[in-house]
Amino acid sequence: MYTRLRYLLLFSFCLSGPMVFAQGTFNGRVFEYKTRIGLGNIWIENLSNKQNTLSDKTGKFALPAKNGDLVLFKGFSYQNDTVLVTSLNGAEIFLAPQNIELSQVNISTTELDKQLRKYDRQFRNQAVVYHRDSKGNYDGGVSIRLHYWKKGEHDKQKLEKKLRDFDTMDQIHELFIPQTVGKYVPLIGDEMDNFISLYTPSVKVFTSKDFNLVAYLSDSYKKYQALPEEQRKPRPIVN
Repeated sequence: MYTRLRYLLLFSFCLSGPMVFAQGTFNGRVFEYKTRIGLGNIWIENLSNKQNTLSDKTGKFALPAKNGDLVLFKGFSYQNDTVLVTSLNGAEIFLAPQNIELSQVNISTTELDKQLRKYDRQFRNQAVVYHRDSKGNYDGGVSIRLHYWKKGEHDKQKLEKKLRDFDTMDQIHELFIPQTVGKYVPLIGDEMDNFISLYTPSVKVFTSKDFNLVAYLSDSYKKYQALPEEQRKPRPIVN
């Protein structure tokens, strides 16, 4: 219900027409829903100006933005959330954990699409998926991919590519964790956190034909050692 209300607000904004705001820094903190635990390494992207960053280990973040921008929050094992920026300072973002349950019935993605996915002319033939509650039962809602807020086939293709990139980001963030990186890089604690924040590869680098994890980490570690001490930390978070 919380996410659907957020999408309704987003849809209302998109219909209201263009607005002009001054560029600034959108800062705040990302929490786990209900527990208020700060979430680190959450991918945060301004869909309006293409800027992105990661939250620090306490959940704090700072991102170039202005009022009216759309900002995506995405983290491994958490439900994505898209936020409309209405105030630049002190934002509190809550991400709900994904409920991953094993089903007793094997069903292919194609079959699932046939059962759940419909196309509604009211939303310019966008894919409409009937929403389920945490137990997998229909709860009367629908989830709509927000293709209709960008006009033109070219913009639609760009957005579809971005959605594919998000899946790749999940793979990257699942791989670039201390338990994995520590097998190849002799760092621990804050130094390991700083190294991961500085050298987590982009989707473009990660998907390149010549990408090799061991070689990439070895080269990145050499660069990290060559940095002055004050540059071995990610960009400070704006309070």
